[in-house]
Amino acid sequence: MMEFNGLDLLVEKPIDEAALCRAIAATLGVPEGRVTVIDDISNYPASEDADVVCVVSSVEGEFSLLVSIQVNKLALPYENTVALTQCLAEQLSAACLIPDEDDVDPYNMWLVLPGSEPRRVGVDPVALDQDRYVISRR
Repeated sequence: MMEFNGLDLLVEKPIDEAALCRAIAATLGVPEGRVTVIDDISNYPASEDADVVCVVSSVEGEFSLLVSIQVNKLALPYENTVALTQCLAEQLSAACLIPDEDDVDPYNMWLVLPGSEPRRVGVDPVALDQDRYVISRR
């Protein structure tokens, strides 16, 4: 079990709002109607209207969508955020990239692919300085 307080992740491809809501709801075990997807924080819902808020933004590089999953606190049946992201990647049928919480180097991340074991990767620091997410080919 883990206590989940939210997560920022990158998704390799655009995902429509309905599919994202379904995937988040299934992964977090909340009703789909309690998940809200927004692209502008000025549209942030009141807490009585949503249990989970996903703020989505377009990004450049090998990943095209930044998703910030925001919740107050949930107890979830996952070992860690990598396992949670694996479930989400399966639900979305898309590769996801999340920070490696155990590494102080901000360029080291977890690449989580549907049907594959997660693996640590580095992101290109020069590309990241240009707001592009590109896996480093070291």
